[in-house]
Amino acid sequence: MDKLRSWCSSPAAPMASSPCRGSEEVDEVVSAGWVIPVDTDAVLADHSVAIRGGKIVGVLPTADAIAKYKTNNYTSLPNSALMPGFVNTHNHSPMVYLRGVSDDVNLRDWLEKTIWPLEFKFCGPEFVRDGCELAVAEMIMGGTTTFNDMYWFPESVCEVVKSSGIRAAVGIIAIEFPFGSYGTGPDDYLEKGQKTRELFAGESRISWTVSLHAPYTCSDATLAKGKELSDKLNVPLHIHLHETQAEVEDSITQTASMSKHMSEEKCSPLKNMKRLGMVNERLVAVHMNWLTDEEISDLAQAKSNVVHCPASGLKLGSGMCRTADLLQAGVNVALGTDGASSNNTLDMMAEMRLAALLAKGVKKDSTVAPAMVALRMATLSGAKALGIDSVTGSLSVGKEADMISVDFGSPSAWPAPTVTDSAKGFDAVTHIVYASTRDQVSNVWVQGKCLMKDRKLLCMQVDELWRKAQEWGAKITEAKTGMASPPS
Repeated sequence: MDKLRSWCSSPAAPMASSPCRGSEEVDEVVSAGWVIPVDTDAVLADHSVAIRGGKIVGVLPTADAIAKYKTNNYTSLPNSALMPGFVNTHNHSPMVYLRGVSDDVNLRDWLEKTIWPLEFKFCGPEFVRDGCELAVAEMIMGGTTTFNDMYWFPESVCEVVKSSGIRAAVGIIAIEFPFGSYGTGPDDYLEKGQKTRELFAGESRISWTVSLHAPYTCSDATLAKGKELSDKLNVPLHIHLHETQAEVEDSITQTASMSKHMSEEKCSPLKNMKRLGMVNERLVAVHMNWLTDEEISDLAQAKSNVVHCPASGLKLGSGMCRTADLLQAGVNVALGTDGASSNNTLDMMAEMRLAALLAKGVKKDSTVAPAMVALRMATLSGAKALGIDSVTGSLSVGKEADMISVDFGSPSAWPAPTVTDSAKGFDAVTHIVYASTRDQVSNVWVQGKCLMKDRKLLCMQVDELWRKAQEWGAKITEAKTGMASPPS
């Protein structure tokens, strides 16, 4: 508990004075050894970001920032890189409470024998709210400033987003069958989701998606209704797709299985969705581990988005996304952790490194998915997939100040030369992608508000999260024990 308390909210000590004594008033100036905007390949040594009203109003050399701006809130991070916060483009945040309850099994057994039975038993507003709080704390401490959530009782997720200060895209979810106490079927789910969206319409940090679970759990009629709603609201359509080989092959052959899409069409799920007009610029297709050359071309032409979840896909033995081929074709590829029940972390920095390495290994080409591309996949590409790249995803003037600092002061990042040595070969981007861990994320801002300072979480009480997690863990352990088959 002592370590937990060290992570709890504590007020940051005010600076004795600020060097910023210019004429233009701003809320904060953050100076860093390196600023990485991400929307270009540039790495800006000894630069600063100026924030006013939650937005970035300047990205410029530190000496110029000190001369131009006036503020009492000045943060100096000479041994850190300042960059956009990570965008976790696919998550089921409350499933953090199911971390570790079903490991080393395939997707169907994982889903049908453990995860769904436990969700049917426990999923409700309190479970979702408490689990989402824990997930948000983990994400903020790992540098994630935006997450895309697909889960039941989205109003509870919205409440946590509102209170914590993080940014989220929240799903109007649908699946073909009744799920616990949330609803009776797809029409009920979609109606409830729209009412929740209306309830939180004034929250600037909440955007929306239509989140259909998968073609093997949604009929053609439900897919069509989801597409119609996505068109009507002009929001992304978020769906698990082509996750396993069986999902694709059983759909093409119409082999009876739990993986086959619910359509009677003898084709791949993606081809069926193309028939229904769903393959367009709003499609956010998650996993996509089994794709043909033709399907990659279709995605590129339609300007669709793919979310690669490498750790989850590898752990469940589902396959590997053809990331390099998708990137080469011009498809927008973002990254997600998936839920902590299958990953088992919400660590976007680890996901980014794994995605870059896998792309190289699969293609047997070390030049594909270079570090800057991987960093962009973990930030700006996710914002683009969610339709919020005009708001977040890069450190650009006019965008909201969603940013993090990565400290190079730990031994794993050494040698980390001074700024003046950067031109001699030190690459802050490769250090972040290949050598850094989420524990090096030292500060986090969303809309210019500091949510974590010097590894101290300012927006949530970690000891209370610990208490709730232990209570839910005991309930889940008892339930799972009761599910276990008796010895033969």
